[in-house]
Amino acid sequence: MTVEFTHPNLGEEVEARAGYYAPLEEHVLPHEGREVLYILGKACIESSCCSAPGSWMYVQVPGFLVRKHVRGGGSAPYVSEVEIIQDRETRDRIREAIARKHPGVQVEIWTSDYIQAPQPQ
Repeated sequence: MTVEFTHPNLGEEVEARAGYYAPLEEHVLPHEGREVLYILGKACIESSCCSAPGSWMYVQVPGFLVRKHVRGGGSAPYVSEVEIIQDRETRDRIREAIARKHPGVQVEIWTSDYIQAPQPQ
């Protein structure tokens, strides 16, 4: 399944209910003849009723890079086409490779559940 991925503004904090997250770096990981696009970032809980404040590093993997920067640029964010990684064994190998490069990070690989239906115009 190929979907569009809007690249985040690196270094820009995004407010959330109990804190914020900030995508920091964009990487491409070579994997079995393909390229895996991933974002390394930091999440921070500043206030919560359930836990103490804390922060952690994360990696978000949209999928295999199909076409990079198909549109956007200037004041508009770049958009690329990515293929959702559906095979469990492939996902596990990618998770392990990223964990070797970035020990201790929480790795999240997109599934088809992340895809939103197009909004009517």
